[in-house]
Amino acid sequence: MAPIEVLFAALVVMFALIGMTRGYLRELGVTTVMMGMLYVLDRFEPYIESGLEKLMGGATFGDGAATAECLLMMLVVSGVAFISYHGATLDFPGELPSRTQGLILGAVTGALNGYLIAGTIWFYLDKFSYPFGFIGMDGGTLSTVAQQMIDYLPSRLLGQPVFLGESLLLYLTALLILGRVLR
Repeated sequence: MAPIEVLFAALVVMFALIGMTRGYLRELGVTTVMMGMLYVLDRFEPYIESGLEKLMGGATFGDGAATAECLLMMLVVSGVAFISYHGATLDFPGELPSRTQGLILGAVTGALNGYLIAGTIWFYLDKFSYPFGFIGMDGGTLSTVAQQMIDYLPSRLLGQPVFLGESLLLYLTALLILGRVLR
């Protein structure tokens, strides 16, 4: 299997291609939902952990709770991404720019969504010590590039408190919602 950073890059490119076909106005809606989801997960993760431990009868993380929580978080991220892409989506109003400019904006916004989705899944895989060891592991260790990329995953990069003890995720989500409402 390919290293995890190659899989991550392939997913970002795939979402960039999706963004080119959907257009950046529809992709911004997905970005808003994904940012909001990241903020909620960031704020409520301790409660999710304690609830999951109660459900598993007080099992410690060594007893499979880490695998269960990692799987739960991956399912939440994948589910929210699926729902935000499927059916009637949150679209931003406006007119699409010229063909070339629209394709570039769609690709950039789609790549951002790929970064948010794939990066969040990778974040949880790393947080729980890669409970599904076959994903991107070569002999049980990550490559040097993958180890350096971990610091730039969405939850690490955007989840840091910046103002009034709140993360950048809250402010970016609020900015996107404001942009949607004011437009």
